[in-house]
Amino acid sequence: MKKYLVDDTEYAVRVEGTGPILLFAHGFPFDSHLFDAAIERLKDDFCCVAPDLRGFGRTKLGANGHNPHGAPRVKMGRYADDLAILVSEIACQRHDKPAKIILCGLSMGGYVALAFARRRPERLAGFVFCDSNATADTPEKAQERVALADSITSLQIPDLADRMIPGLLAPETLRKRPDVVSELREMISRQSPEAIAAGARGMAKRSDSTETLGQIEAPALVLGGESDALSPPALLDSVAAAMPNATRVTIPNSGHLPPLENPDAFANAILEWRNANVKY
Repeated sequence: MKKYLVDDTEYAVRVEGTGPILLFAHGFPFDSHLFDAAIERLKDDFCCVAPDLRGFGRTKLGANGHNPHGAPRVKMGRYADDLAILVSEIACQRHDKPAKIILCGLSMGGYVALAFARRRPERLAGFVFCDSNATADTPEKAQERVALADSITSLQIPDLADRMIPGLLAPETLRKRPDVVSELREMISRQSPEAIAAGARGMAKRSDSTETLGQIEAPALVLGGESDALSPPALLDSVAAAMPNATRVTIPNSGHLPPLENPDAFANAILEWRNANVKY
């Protein structure tokens, strides 16, 4: 992992490969290791940039992870601004002009990617939207997130992992892939309560991004696991239909986390789409 100073904190980032930049934004409550297996398959074709988002993994929350009242909260736009600063630094080191990237956001990372697309559309050579949605939380879901943020402690995180995992993974993964189940449990369990609280509050307060979908002019790839109960195929079909230049691919043998459950199919979908659609 490399370290990059991003505003008020130091980001931990995996950087692999020498091609065009493919920037990953992970979901909640995970870290950049979600993409490890996929990066091994993509690093010969891209410069893969996979940060631990603010507060998660080895990246500290920083002063901007707290609201004026002291409760941890990171807005989706804050994560997006962090990514813009980070990728500008990496592009500068690589002497990339202009510094156009492909951005891949999964779940919460998809919310971050939409915020990035609103703020910096000129930076996007391509847009990969994976197992996410564009709508805001319902009041009930937002309150559920706030309640989690208000109550989470380090002792509760392993229990949170056990509650979340059945809804995150495909039934086949749960039955036949104990290694994936174990890896995911460890990934969730090592996150800090501050990061979980900050991310949960940020998601609860995010705005509806449905209109943003129609404004993304860059080629887009909408990916989703065939067994994803959180972002089911029909929802992602509607997301792709709302974009002016989208390709829709369903990943077999996967639930909400294709890069972890089926990294070969995930990586191949990105490569095939890039080769057919993306120009720098």
